[in-house]
Amino acid sequence: MLEALFLLYFLVLLGTLVFKSRIVTGPWLFLLRAFFPNWKFFHATGNVPHLYARWALPPKAPTEPLQWSDWIHVFPRRPRRLRHLFHNADTNLSLVQQNLVEHLAADLNHMAADADARALVSYQLVSRLVCQSLQAQQADCTHGQFEVRMVLDGPTGFIQEDTMMRSPVLACR
Repeated sequence: MLEALFLLYFLVLLGTLVFKSRIVTGPWLFLLRAFFPNWKFFHATGNVPHLYARWALPPKAPTEPLQWSDWIHVFPRRPRRLRHLFHNADTNLSLVQQNLVEHLAADLNHMAADADARALVSYQLVSRLVCQSLQAQQADCTHGQFEVRMVLDGPTGFIQEDTMMRSPVLACR
């Protein structure tokens, strides 16, 4: 009986390799993808999307240009602790936020060249997330901007870093 189950298992595996199924797509699937993590790291190593942002304080005079801060990494890696084996809500939240950035990068890759990224739901969610993050760091910031950078990590730091997109100036209020 056990041998028959193994044989059936390998026949099913062989069948999935030989017969390709069609890919299911549709707008309703976009609503369900929030429940599933992005598993692309199993396919290959490579560039990973990172989110960087900067803020501007309100100008002192209406004719003055905005004074921008330096670019900051919005979701840096969280430190590990032994207690995180049992309760790790902050790191789980940052993983969800990073998953959202990865979905935005995937949406940008699949977008037509002349399309506007601001129409994407993932773009709108990331821009709200950036404004919340900037206001948590600098309470009186009124404007923000973010970049999605594709970063290739190495053992000693970043090997390569390319800007995938830069948002227009956001009104963060």
